[in-house]
Parts: sequence; C-alpha cells; structure tokens
Amino acid sequence: MTDPLVISDVIKRFGHVTSVDRISLCVPRGAIVAVLGPNGAGKSTTIKMCAGFLVPDEGTITVDGHDTIANGDLTRQITTYLPENIVLYDELSGIENLDHLLAIGSGERLPREELERALLAAGLQKEALIRRAGTYSKGMRQKVGLALALSRKSALLLLDEPTSGLDPHSAADFNKALRNTADSGVGILMATHDIWRAREVATQVLVMTHGKIVVTLDPANLSADEIETKFFLEASA
Repeated sequence: MTDPLVISDVIKRFGHVTSVDRISLCVPRGAIVAVLGPNGAGKSTTIKMCAGFLVPDEGTITVDGHDTIANGDLTRQITTYLPENIVLYDELSGIENLDHLLAIGSGERLPREELERALLAAGLQKEALIRRAGTYSKGMRQKVGLALALSRKSALLLLDEPTSGLDPHSAADFNKALRNTADSGVGILMATHDIWRAREVATQVLVMTHGKIVVTLDPANLSADEIETKFFLEASA
C-alpha cells in the first residue's frame, strides 16, 4: 500500500532565494506529521507544493503514489487543502456548504445522510448542521473542512496553521476531530507554530528552519517543554 505523501529531495527557489532546500519526508496512512518552524522557514511553501499550487524546481512529490506534476489533476482530486481561514458561504448551512464545496471541487453530489455523517464525524454538533455558516466560530468552520476531506475520501489532508486563533477549548476539540480524521486512514501534514497542540495530536514532529528539516522528533517520548527547547535550539542555530 502506498503512502499518502512522499516528498523526495525537493527544492523550491524564488529568484535567488531558496525557500525549500532539498527536503524529504513521508506521511503514512493514519499519521499526523506536524512541521514546526519560524516564519519564513518554508513550511507554507512546502504545503502549497504538496497541494499543487506551486511546482518544485527539483525533486518529486507523490500523493498516494501519483506524481503531483505528471498527474496533477488526479492528485488534486485526492488531496484536501485547508488554509488558516476557511471561506464558507455565510448564508448557507453547514450541510449546504459541504454539498457546494464537493460539487465545485469534483462535481460529486452525495446524499444528505452522507453529508450529515461526515460533518458529525468531523466533530460538528448536530444542531449546527442546519445553521447558517455566518454564525459559525472558526473552529466550526475548520470542521467543515475536515468533513470535506472525509466526504471526498481524500488520501491526503494538508493544513496551514489550523489552530491559529482558536481558544484552548476549541483547539483541543479540533485536535480530537483531526485525530478521528487520521484514524479513518487519511494522511495529514500540517504546518503550525503551536508546539503544545502539535505535541498532543501529531505522530511525528519535524522542525524546519532556513528551508531545511533540521530535526525529527517523536512527541510520544517528549514533553511540550522539551519539544520547545529543541525547537528554539534549532531555530536559533
């Protein structure tokens, strides 16, 4: 069985600046890989290359065994990208938004019961399914994004600063929904500054600085304080 994401010796330059400097990583099924790093480390650039928004200058990226350049249309169909702030139609309900996002992304329409199941599996409360999205908090909007990944049966979920701006309760609730999503077999790669939340939910933590992955950490064997110490040591090197 192929891994949802494999990055091999990838380089990305913008003019004379090397934003991503020959990185390699793998995201297995059911794994949540968190990439920590200061601003400008190359985290978001990496996420955007995996999503197909940017093309690597060197190296390869495969999603579920398919090259993102040679098979871009296919890899985009099996990848869900969630930016820091998810845009929903405020006048539509959660179910209506999910239905619309599926339709514009792939032309697929699912029965209402399946849409409801995906939203509930993503952690959205039942009473919120038919509420207008204009009343949703940021955490609730993020859960609609998770439901999109589940509905599309995505192999890969990409997140850019998913817990930024969430209060502690909402962040913990989102992490629980994220873990449930991974348990369905989705591979997850997320860029984040949130060391404590990354330690809680990630199966692997990578520290990235100056475009390079400089250390790989096992959060199961480290406290958040220990991860923070290692992060600052590497980021300041």
